[in-house]
Amino acid sequence: QAIFGSSLQRLFLIAAGSFPQEHISATMADARVIKKEAKAEEKEKRANERAKRKMFDDQDESFCGFMSLSLIDSDGYAKKTKGAEIKGPLYMVSEGNSEGPVVIESEFSLNPLFYLQVPNEDNLLVWGQWWLGEKAAPLTTICSAIPKLCQTAHKEMEKATSTEFTLDAEAPLLKGAPGKLYKVTVATREQKFITKVVKVTLEIPRPYWVEWKNHRLRFWQFNKNSSGAVAPAGDSGEKEDKDGEKEKKEE
Repeated sequence: QAIFGSSLQRLFLIAAGSFPQEHISATMADARVIKKEAKAEEKEKRANERAKRKMFDDQDESFCGFMSLSLIDSDGYAKKTKGAEIKGPLYMVSEGNSEGPVVIESEFSLNPLFYLQVPNEDNLLVWGQWWLGEKAAPLTTICSAIPKLCQTAHKEMEKATSTEFTLDAEAPLLKGAPGKLYKVTVATREQKFITKVVKVTLEIPRPYWVEWKNHRLRFWQFNKNSSGAVAPAGDSGEKEDKDGEKEKKEE
């Protein structure tokens, strides 16, 4: 604004014929700089909006990720034996432009070696995690299941005469996350007296899904703003060291 006001003053003086000729070219140069900076800012703004839309992925066209289910003991330690863990890709089976819940599934075959069993025992719990992309991280984790006793899962299936049981999953990026739990349905099938997991369905209310994506977007914008505002590390220190060396040489 100060530069712009100064340029206007110069233009008024030129119009009045009381401004030195040698400053006319400088005034015009200032005007070109202001115009160039305004164009650059507008271009950056448009690029930022495009990046936001791409990051948010309104229709979930680029959705992909993985999930894992595992058995843990009462102390939270993972069991390291056959049938203690499975991991698989996620597929969104709901439409991205629908108003209904977001439904994400993962299916598993009856594998003799790589499977997750649900033993009818009271000292083991089922726990799981869902995330975007290849690796789980704080900003890619969709949600984590609240551990459930395997024996409780069996009682649930017996009571409902069903081969399915449910889990509650929590999304840490949601405000008031404990009151916005997701529903996870785990389908099982018995093979050689072993109850194996064959399908996992995660159901997320659409408003919670949008809120989660928006909060991730805030982190992206925060990191972008921080990288643009903070000077490269070490620059000031290097300059001070060089100035100090120069002063010593002069002495």
